[in-house]
Amino acid sequence: MTLTRRRLLAGATALGAAAFGAGGCSSPTTANPGHLTFWYTYNGFSENVLKAARKRFAADEFVPSQVSGDLTQRLLAALAGGAYLPDITMIGDNISRYFSDSDRFVNMNDHGARELAQGYLPWKWQAGATPDGFQLGFPIDIGPAALYYRHDIFEKAGLPSEPDDVAAAVPTWEKYFTFGEQIRKKLPGRYLITDTKTVFTYSMAQEQRKYFTPENSYLDDQAHVRLAWDRSVEAFRRRLTAGFGGSQTASGQSVDRHAAWNTGQEVSLVNASWITGEIKQSAPGTAGKWRVCAPPGGPGNQGGSFLAITAACPDPQAAFDIISWLQNPANQASNYAEIGLFPSSPAAAEDERITAPDKFFGGQSAVKVFADIADQVRYAYFSPWDITISDTYTDELTNVELGGKDPERAWKDARNRIERLLRRQGVLS
Repeated sequence: MTLTRRRLLAGATALGAAAFGAGGCSSPTTANPGHLTFWYTYNGFSENVLKAARKRFAADEFVPSQVSGDLTQRLLAALAGGAYLPDITMIGDNISRYFSDSDRFVNMNDHGARELAQGYLPWKWQAGATPDGFQLGFPIDIGPAALYYRHDIFEKAGLPSEPDDVAAAVPTWEKYFTFGEQIRKKLPGRYLITDTKTVFTYSMAQEQRKYFTPENSYLDDQAHVRLAWDRSVEAFRRRLTAGFGGSQTASGQSVDRHAAWNTGQEVSLVNASWITGEIKQSAPGTAGKWRVCAPPGGPGNQGGSFLAITAACPDPQAAFDIISWLQNPANQASNYAEIGLFPSSPAAAEDERITAPDKFFGGQSAVKVFADIADQVRYAYFSPWDITISDTYTDELTNVELGGKDPERAWKDARNRIERLLRRQGVLS
């Protein structure tokens, strides 16, 4: 069943967001009248780039404002009240939740976006557009997924250890599992895989279908989801997962996992490019021992963000000019160099500032690996419900891995919880 505007807004409420309401507030429409205000998150943008932007667009009174807390909740509340809105705002990979209310935003195709599209990855550009072609989001970053691994430990186990050789040895998840069994046989106590959640998440990241069609019709045929589930359970049954998804830090990573990176207990992980900074920060003593290569199962993406212009903006052309400058290849390269946001512009990924050999990865250019993977990713629609649905599946996988729950019971419980949620929102009858 296709979502209506009412159903989408109700769904936003169910997922913890304020539903958009009709305006009718006498408060100022924009957050800072007389200025072009930009909302962004902590580590969402290079402060040096923003400093340069304030100087370059001083005549437009450009004012970046870092939002504390949940930017999505604040944006939805502002849209609901029709007041104190930013002119420009960051939006995460859940951008589709705003598609049914595109009238609250500016179509950037009216201000020159279409002419710039060829400079960005096609699948990422498409992800920022509604099914009828309204360009709501301008791409910022992406999260190409790679296989990170300990070169020294693979070499010690007498297995392929150079990036091209490892990629050739583990082109599929099944071969990756077999590879892991060989490591554990030769070096007991080592784990190849973080947890079942990781297998499920990155298996789904490689799929060209998720949970809904671009028209927001629920894909009741869950064969591809069941494949990702069964693969996750198989990794657990073969004792390849470490179960590090239990207690987590505020950043979302397990304290035990950080220790495992330092001790070499976790010898590999499939994860997005943005995990690089955390590995470097958490395990500095392992510098030079890591490598990256193409992941088992094929290319995939996990995460990323966009910039959008709200309809409250008094000068959308000026706002678009700021956005297009902020996201030019040079500035995207700066965003990666300074805070690890992998560029959505292929030209940025060729910038010598970020393609230089990386000592942490033994002199390998990790950026070139990520860029090659990103180039192979294909568009997959990400619905307003995807995060909640995915979390439901992975919560049940954690129950299997850490709580001993029967996998078939866990699968049925996940499906039932998801279907109850969608029925409450009128998506399923």
